[in-house]
Amino acid sequence: MDLPTFEKALHDMPIPTLLTEIPTIQNSMIHLLRSNEEMEDFDPDHLDPDLTSAIAENKEVIDRQNQRIDLAIAVIRERINDAAAKEMADTVATFREKYLPAPSSADHAEEGVFL
Repeated sequence: MDLPTFEKALHDMPIPTLLTEIPTIQNSMIHLLRSNEEMEDFDPDHLDPDLTSAIAENKEVIDRQNQRIDLAIAVIRERINDAAAKEMADTVATFREKYLPAPSSADHAEEGVFL
């Protein structure tokens, strides 16, 4: 589902369901991260093209899920209030610190806006 469709779904769902969306996405992310870790342990030298491809695909899905989480926080702010959005954002920040590795300086060199 693309982001505009996901945003519409967030606006249409009942508030209790909206509040469970972020933990649901985070649970999915944990499974993908664990799967990647297991594949990397099995093939540390990235010699298996299928595993390498699966790891890359999982990383793309995790990136999209991060975008969905950010969108869900924005919709919570719109539909409920800033306090609820801040609490969810704090929870998300803790989750990201625990489970998502900080990009290395080499990663930062490739990211960003270049003019």
